[in-house]
Amino acid sequence: MNANYEKLFTVHFKHEFFTNDILDSIVIKPTNDTLKVFRDYELVLRNHKGSFSIHFPAVFASAPNSRNNILADNLILNFTLECTDPYLLNYTSNLPDNIENLMFFFKHTSTSSNKLHQKDFVSESDLVDFRTFEMPYFAKPFGHLQILLDQNLPMENYIKFSAPSLYWRYIIRSPYLLDYDDLAIMNKMKDIVFDGPFPASLPNGDAALTFISPKRIPQKEISQLNWQLVEQYNENNPGRVVIPNLPHPNHKMISFIGEEYKIDGQKRVLDIIV
Repeated sequence: MNANYEKLFTVHFKHEFFTNDILDSIVIKPTNDTLKVFRDYELVLRNHKGSFSIHFPAVFASAPNSRNNILADNLILNFTLECTDPYLLNYTSNLPDNIENLMFFFKHTSTSSNKLHQKDFVSESDLVDFRTFEMPYFAKPFGHLQILLDQNLPMENYIKFSAPSLYWRYIIRSPYLLDYDDLAIMNKMKDIVFDGPFPASLPNGDAALTFISPKRIPQKEISQLNWQLVEQYNENNPGRVVIPNLPHPNHKMISFIGEEYKIDGQKRVLDIIV
């Protein structure tokens, strides 16, 4: 960065799903009007991992320049947001089932905080119909960001997505596993036991057993939880371990949107087939 440039503001993209909380799959593109503002005020955009920042020249038109000088003009910057991760919605909560014509709209207004969405995390409240948006889009983008440059603009701003907490449902379908008696799924401390087994029939007619977690489990990029499959389990016998580390759900292969991922219309589940 040129030493003659100073920071105007930064926008951070965050997501609870990731271990480091950093969402680095959002690409920003200034609109044509915003590019003109950049040229007129000699602003510079810098992309970082999970964030971007705008910088201004410390000297402008041969005179000292300051952040307050820029903010005093109440300029508006607009950016189109694209997402390079096609699985983002698989591990994001607080969204409706159908977002076919909806895009995210984030903004800083004169009364907003350093969060550029309406609630503590991005939610359904931040979705708008791209077909009726104030700026025309011929194809639906991931989202739109609008920043009002005024004296209330924080130096650090945030867009934070939350990860869902869902019930996990293991589906035991391997014939050799079904031959074991009194199967159970539990943690290594054996103080959390999944509900079940429940008999089930797969779409191809094969028999299976299902186990459902007794409570919701936060969906994480790397989960610290380990579950094991045991046989000969009962109240007086902790059982013998058959599989010491059961697989975790893969966010690239699951989706929890839709009625088919609900049990009795209430428990939203992630299925893991073993």
